[in-house]
Amino acid sequence: MPSMRLFFFALVAVLGLPVDRAALGEAFRSPTTGEVRFIYLVPSDRSISSIYPSRIAEAAHHFQSWLGKKLEGRTVRLGHPAVRILRSDKPARWFSAVDQYRGFDAFYRNALDELTRLGAAKLNDPEARYVVYVDADHACGQSGAGGNGLAVVSANDLRGISGEAIVPACEKANGAEIAGRCRWIGGMGHELLHTLGLRHPDRSPACQTSQCRSEALMMQGYITYPNAVLLDEETASLQRSPFIQAGQINRLAECSGP
Repeated sequence: MPSMRLFFFALVAVLGLPVDRAALGEAFRSPTTGEVRFIYLVPSDRSISSIYPSRIAEAAHHFQSWLGKKLEGRTVRLGHPAVRILRSDKPARWFSAVDQYRGFDAFYRNALDELTRLGAAKLNDPEARYVVYVDADHACGQSGAGGNGLAVVSANDLRGISGEAIVPACEKANGAEIAGRCRWIGGMGHELLHTLGLRHPDRSPACQTSQCRSEALMMQGYITYPNAVLLDEETASLQRSPFIQAGQINRLAECSGP
C-alpha cells in the first residue's frame, strides 16, 4: 500500500499545485529517536532563570564532546532544543518531602512522579534518555540519581554549572559539594551514563585500586572531570547502546571558566 507521502506527491502532481518540499519534509519527518533530552524543571515558587538554560546546554555539549573523544567519534545526540523549560505547580520543598517516599532516592522519586504527571518523561523510554535539572534542593540524606533511562539532579547542580556558591544539604559540606563548573558537568555526565546502563564499577576486577576509583567517571572521577576515565568494559557497553551514534564531535572547550 503506498505511503501517505507518496500519495500526497501524486495528488499535487495531478492537480498541478506548487509544493514547498522543505516544509513538506518537516511535516512528514518521523519523531527523533535515540536522543538525550535535557529538562529544566522549575517549581512554582522559583523564577525561571535567564542563565540556567544556557548553562545546561553548555554542560550538555561539553559532555557530548568529552564522550565523543572517549568513544572515538561516537557520542550521544542531543534533543532539539537542547533544553526544555518545564513549569511545575509544586513548590520547591515538595520535591524533597518525605510524605510518600523515604531514603536517599526520595527526591528522585518525587521528581519522577511530577514528570510523569506532566507527561514530560518516563522510565526506560525507547526513544529517549532524560537528564532533569530540578531547581530545588534535596534534603540531607537525599541525592540526585540516574538509572532506568532517567537522571534527576538538584539545585546545586544548577549552581555548580553556573559558577554560583554551593549550598550544603547537611550541616557540613561533603567532599562532593565543591565549587567548579567542571566538577558539576562531570557529575551530570556520571548520572547520564547511568541512564545508558553503566553502574558504579566498584565490583569490577578492573577497578579495585584507589587510583582507578579516583579517576573513573563512574566512581569519583566526576570530581576531577574532564580528567576522568572510562573503563574498557564501559566503553564496550556504551558502543552497543542505541543512544550512542556517530556524529560531529566539537573541540573540547575549557570548562573551568565562569
